[in-house]
Amino acid sequence: MKRIQGILTAVTVFLAAVLIFVSASCGKQASGNKLKNIERPDAAATTDEAERATSPEGAVEHSSNVNGARFGMSLGEFTEKYNYAIERGEGKTRLFFANWRKSSDTETDNNGVAIQYWYYDDTDVSFTATVEVKTDRLLNIGVGTTMSRFMGTTGDQNNSDLILAKAALMAKTVCRFPQGSESMLQDIFYRTTTESDTLWYDGYVFNLSTKEDRNDSKNNVMLFRVFPVTDELKEEWKLTEYV
Repeated sequence: MKRIQGILTAVTVFLAAVLIFVSASCGKQASGNKLKNIERPDAAATTDEAERATSPEGAVEHSSNVNGARFGMSLGEFTEKYNYAIERGEGKTRLFFANWRKSSDTETDNNGVAIQYWYYDDTDVSFTATVEVKTDRLLNIGVGTTMSRFMGTTGDQNNSDLILAKAALMAKTVCRFPQGSESMLQDIFYRTTTESDTLWYDGYVFNLSTKEDRNDSKNNVMLFRVFPVTDELKEEWKLTEYV
């Protein structure tokens, strides 16, 4: 239990710094987060090319925030729909809205839009979220863990598979991708660990951010996030498209 708490504490401390990158800085990051020896998840490797899918109209709304877009879903709705998407017998834990915590006071982005950062300590990861205060809509959402845990194993299964599957389910839920898109989303997040830490697909940015703990490498932190952006920003940031 103490080991898990250490992981969650490290991730939570990382949130305040990394969540600021909901704007153009995310699109301009160098691809320096590539990790070594990460196997492609089994779910994403069942076919040579993960089946493509698109999210429905209404999944994204226009906004005056720095990204020009927000999800058409509140944090409460995400929690409810995420739980609904969990398949019985998979060993995934449900989320409880009462367990979400604010990680800071209300702030404003560079366009003057009020935002609020939230986090949720799950059993082996931490969820993160940025909410547009006026509309109560999500701006971005993520799954964080430590690199040591991500690179480890649980029984005979790679933790990277488990965590990437959680990130895929998170993205499927908030982007409202259809059933069967999990392997594609898992592959996108996998590719952020091996090729480019920021990928664009179907109007969404999929990003891996990392932070090194110079005092203890076991606490090196990584955070997988997804958020919508306008087509104009996609071109301005020169985002790499997932193909």
